[in-house]
Amino acid sequence: MGLWFTSGSYMLARYLAMQGTMDWLMIDGEHSPIDLSTMSQLASVISDASQGKCTPFIRVASGTVDQIKQVLDAGAQGVLVPMVNTAQEVRDIVSFSRYPPEGVRGNGGLMPHLGFAATRGEYTQKANREVAVAIQVETQASVDNIEEIVAVPGLDMVFIGPNDLHISYGYAPSFWSDAPGFRTAVGKVLSTCKRVGMPCGILMGNAAQAKARVEEGFTFVGIGGDTGYLMSGVGAAYGHITGTADPAGGWGAYVRQDIQ
Repeated sequence: MGLWFTSGSYMLARYLAMQGTMDWLMIDGEHSPIDLSTMSQLASVISDASQGKCTPFIRVASGTVDQIKQVLDAGAQGVLVPMVNTAQEVRDIVSFSRYPPEGVRGNGGLMPHLGFAATRGEYTQKANREVAVAIQVETQASVDNIEEIVAVPGLDMVFIGPNDLHISYGYAPSFWSDAPGFRTAVGKVLSTCKRVGMPCGILMGNAAQAKARVEEGFTFVGIGGDTGYLMSGVGAAYGHITGTADPAGGWGAYVRQDIQ
């Protein structure tokens, strides 16, 4: 169980990691305005404050070698690449994420091996086993190619990106719905991952949605986002004190759904 981390706050990352309730935090380098220096601070504080029990993942903006290499050298223990469509893209992503002979990364930076209290040589020998490589299925093409994608050696995990997957099938963006095209696509990805033993993850909007996905067989589930819960809690408190009804889709309703 994890959390989608978008705020970029060093102290909030520390609080969440120290609480001991999250197995991982997904630092959003795709949509949030978080630079590489901030990512490196977030990754290291998550690992240190949790004593290695909370894994820092970083979602990059694209699967290019420079982005993947930089976030892994910043201390991420996992990289998530969005908008992947083909098995060849996955082979490239794995190659960019691994040291030789399995990949093309090169010796790497200071942050990762210091975080593991190891020499650079020791870290490099073990890093291919310790760093998780994940891709995000968000398009019709990726669903159509899911059999070939999960067969790529070195891929550790598949995530479903529900908002963009809805859009790809012509629906309004949503974390979850009963839209037939969307549900058929999700079913195909989930069943394929189960058959080959590939962990399948998804980032949900709140805990109620996340619980339902766990019951459906997803193995790596995000319960929402740090800023979403923060704003929702403030909105719910304001509404309770003032007697103000939640606006349509308001933050207060977001938190009350989880509480109920």
